[in-house]
Amino acid sequence: MSASIGLLTILTGLAIMGFGLFMFYAWLPVFYALVGFDVGMLLGRALTGDVGTTAIVLGIAGAFILGVASYVLEPNRRVLLGVSGGILFGLSVSSAFGLDVWLGGFFGRIFALVCGAIGSLLMPRFFDIFVIAASAVSGAAMVLIGANHILPGIQLIDPPAGGALPSLITIILAAAGIGWQRHNIAKWVQVLPLATAFQSLQ
Repeated sequence: MSASIGLLTILTGLAIMGFGLFMFYAWLPVFYALVGFDVGMLLGRALTGDVGTTAIVLGIAGAFILGVASYVLEPNRRVLLGVSGGILFGLSVSSAFGLDVWLGGFFGRIFALVCGAIGSLLMPRFFDIFVIAASAVSGAAMVLIGANHILPGIQLIDPPAGGALPSLITIILAAAGIGWQRHNIAKWVQVLPLATAFQSLQ
């Protein structure tokens, strides 16, 4: 069970790290569901200190809530993504750099809320770049969390115990995700007319 949870965390992290912008344009509800799942997972980890049952339950709840909200709150989708993407970014950075243990996790949650507020302001101005940066950083952090869950004894992938090395790995993965998404941005944005046409039929 532990390995399955870790593998699921790695797979969702890789998906959002490498294809966040593409999924927004092509599979909107799936993208929001992944963001919600990752937010729930990281929140559960911040509350309990582990990726266990609580984190999975919160992840599933987050996926359902954001997936439904992407339809219900259609006129405000981008603001919703700015807030949720900012929160995910804040939780991911806190986890990657070991900040989620400060003050019993209180600092990490406050930082996530601040990032959510900033995200709601940045989203309308720098949409594609915001999605790429937030998804790449968040996905990289999720990959490291999943790897640490499967192999908890390796300090190289354990932010609280590994010092600067796990943070450096997260930065490298995030940079790779940003580079990959930016390389494909022109191709992926062309999916937008198809997504818009599909939505107009609903």
